[in-house]
Amino acid sequence: MKKSPITTSSNLSSSSSGVLFLTAASNLFFLLCFFGCLDTSVAIMRGPSSPAHHLSSMAPLNPRKTKKNTLSDDIYFIPTSVNKERGGAAEIDKKLQGGGASFATSIFNLVNNVAGAGMLTLAAGKASGGTGWMPSVAIVGALALASARTFTLIGKACELTGETSFKGLWGEAFGSKTAYIVDSIVFINCFLSSTIYIGLLGDIFSQLLRTTNLPWAQLSRGQVISVVAALVLFPLNLIKDLSSLAFTSILGLCAVSYTVLFMVFRALDGSYSIVEPVGKFIQDEVIRTPSFQGSSMWNIDLRALVLISNLGLAFIAHYNAPTYYREMKKTSSTSFPKMVYTSYAILAIIYVATMCAGYGTFGDVSRGNILLCYHPKDIMAFLGRLATGLSVVFGFPLVSCGAREGLKNASSALGFSALSKPENHAKLVAGMLISACGLAVLVEDVKLIAGFSGAANGSFVTYLAPTLVYMRILKKIRGEAEYKRARHNFIFVPFGLFIGVMGVKMTYASMKG
Repeated sequence: MKKSPITTSSNLSSSSSGVLFLTAASNLFFLLCFFGCLDTSVAIMRGPSSPAHHLSSMAPLNPRKTKKNTLSDDIYFIPTSVNKERGGAAEIDKKLQGGGASFATSIFNLVNNVAGAGMLTLAAGKASGGTGWMPSVAIVGALALASARTFTLIGKACELTGETSFKGLWGEAFGSKTAYIVDSIVFINCFLSSTIYIGLLGDIFSQLLRTTNLPWAQLSRGQVISVVAALVLFPLNLIKDLSSLAFTSILGLCAVSYTVLFMVFRALDGSYSIVEPVGKFIQDEVIRTPSFQGSSMWNIDLRALVLISNLGLAFIAHYNAPTYYREMKKTSSTSFPKMVYTSYAILAIIYVATMCAGYGTFGDVSRGNILLCYHPKDIMAFLGRLATGLSVVFGFPLVSCGAREGLKNASSALGFSALSKPENHAKLVAGMLISACGLAVLVEDVKLIAGFSGAANGSFVTYLAPTLVYMRILKKIRGEAEYKRARHNFIFVPFGLFIGVMGVKMTYASMKG
């Protein structure tokens, strides 16, 4: 087995040391999850008032029973019914007196909601851009900080207005007649996320089947997608009461936790090493030999926007911020930002550990779904694929429901109410599922969909919309003086526009290259 011409033992040992440090840091996440589970496991199993996890950053579940099962007030949680009649300061205080989620539980729920399948694309994002180790870590940290800041702006807007949904805040800022914009954005976001889900299922189960002796072991990725969609996803999507899927919160958490742990372990144990002694999973040449020709410590250029675009989805949960604000116990202008910054710091640690472990193991050959890089006989990777696949299967209805409700609300606002009729439910489910499956088959690399969606849609939801909504509301309620003092927040507008435009361009360039 030949070594990579520029790969050295010191280079790899340096990478391993970095991963080891990140492993220790990521223990914070697992300790937090443990204590969070103690505080929330009972509530999750009987139907939480806080969002449940489904291994993605989209549309978490809130299966709280209400008198009216509706998504019209907050289409991102299922179901939520909120009285939007405002009656002055007393009514605002009543609406924002806080929920039952403690500080630790709120952190657990937010991390659990955001951390998911997006982290599987980060190693490939780093590899595609040839971004150095230090800039890559700095990018993750900077975007976590920026995303946390815009998340807190939504909390401030809720405090000013008493609104309890992102859609309500948008209406306060720009008028209720433009609310279809929010519905449309949510539809696009959730639809593309469901496409990523389907692509992951095709990747994972087609590879899992090849490790068996079953008659259908040689089914192609597209065939697996078709079979899973017809026999599993379509029946699940017909379910209208999604409270029975609350258990996916724990399942998703276990999948994410295990995936991070096994990736870091494999990065350190030498099983995939290309230096002497050569790793046991490299010797038979079944998988592509890791290469580190593009590895560097400090390199950064415009291609780093590929990684930034992938992170656009990895940190997104902003249209759910009002619900976190509402559900947090004794929420205030100080406790809510503290909770948000803590959560995003933990997310940054998770993503840095996953990205560095993935790239430190496979280098430049890292794939859009990093789980596909591991050897078919690697039992730890097998369990990781299985856990991720099951979590994605049962989380898919939550994402697709968010897409459907966004489409129905947007179409109703524009005068096309036929999609909202109950008799058209099955047709709408089938149509959207077929469309998502077609796109997933057409675009085999989920990194591309994550990149385009994160750059264009993610930049709007994460950076542009929160800033514009907050500043508009601040000017209307607090006046010109407060507005001028807060104008520094407008830095996120050109920042978001730059990431959106250039991120799409560089993701497209990486696809051609």
